[in-house]
Amino acid sequence: MRKEWGTMKRRCLKASLAAAASLCLAASLGFAAGAQEGNRWDYTTGKDSEGNITISFSEVDVTLPASWAGNCAMSINADSVDFFHIDSRELWTQELGFANGGNLFSICYTQELDYLDLPSFETLGNGADGIYYATTPTDVQGYYDDDAVMAEFSDMSGDVSWVLDNIQISGASASEGGAAISSSSDYILPQSSTEYLDESDLSGMSADQVQMAINEIYARHHRKFVLKEVQAYFDSKSWYDGYVEAEDFDTRVMNQYESANINLMVEYMNKIS
Repeated sequence: MRKEWGTMKRRCLKASLAAAASLCLAASLGFAAGAQEGNRWDYTTGKDSEGNITISFSEVDVTLPASWAGNCAMSINADSVDFFHIDSRELWTQELGFANGGNLFSICYTQELDYLDLPSFETLGNGADGIYYATTPTDVQGYYDDDAVMAEFSDMSGDVSWVLDNIQISGASASEGGAAISSSSDYILPQSSTEYLDESDLSGMSADQVQMAINEIYARHHRKFVLKEVQAYFDSKSWYDGYVEAEDFDTRVMNQYESANINLMVEYMNKIS
């Protein structure tokens, strides 16, 4: 059992963390108001059909397991949102004298590719004018001097991969480069960045068309192209904003759907050629 004095201290610290804009994910989903109006991290909350917690930011939709309610909090920063285990954060803070520990993952936003040098990241997808990616800690963040707290942290850490796999970036299909898209007709394969394709999605396409669909995935990540006709094609699209030179493009910016779909398309081209 946890000691009563520890519980009292944690309650006091929760209040101070709340004052510092660390927001508790309570079982009742009674979130505090989001950041200032117009911020990309303004959010609404709810529950899905299975009772999981849903958090919808302006361009990012996050689903957290129902078991995280009351055990997880998030701290909103200018270009990121940090999700952490409350008890580990509080106990490490008591021990160290400053807010630390308990980190589970962060969702970050950037207009650069400098995050590719981080030791642990996952590209989530494009927003309207930048890239969203997730980072996970590379060191132990649970409070290991309390077995119960560490066990709870470990259970939540085991859910992080599922959480990241289920994050949806809504801005990618709504707008690119600040230009509104009226329909999916501007894309060869509109779903190639948000769903796993199968061969039936490619049926009837020529090798050249499939190659252009691969280029389309690169173009979503602002890549420029060496061939003038390819560059001209994407320059004609309202959603395209090419500023990454071809030689500087790093495929690690692609999300799991895009990587898998490119592999499928390469296999398909080899089959029909």
